[in-house]
Amino acid sequence: MNTTSHDGNGNIVEQTVDNGDGTGTRTVYDSNGNVTSTEQLTGLPIPVPPEPTAEERLQTLLAALTDAQSLEEIRDAAAAAGGGN
Repeated sequence: MNTTSHDGNGNIVEQTVDNGDGTGTRTVYDSNGNVTSTEQLTGLPIPVPPEPTAEERLQTLLAALTDAQSLEEIRDAAAAAGGGN
């Protein structure tokens, strides 16, 4: 998540840029807009991938069913694709 902090006059005083892979950069500015420090960050939150669409779940299920060799494997494929019992 990118954040920008301003002083009371609308000037940027700090900005954090999250690269989306757990790394980022924090930059601090003085009142004239000059960079006073830059810090490389790690351990930032890594975004959660979106839930698969219904079409993607169906494609996963069909691929698993094609490879299934037992009733148990079919049930496992249906459960993994978001299906019921």
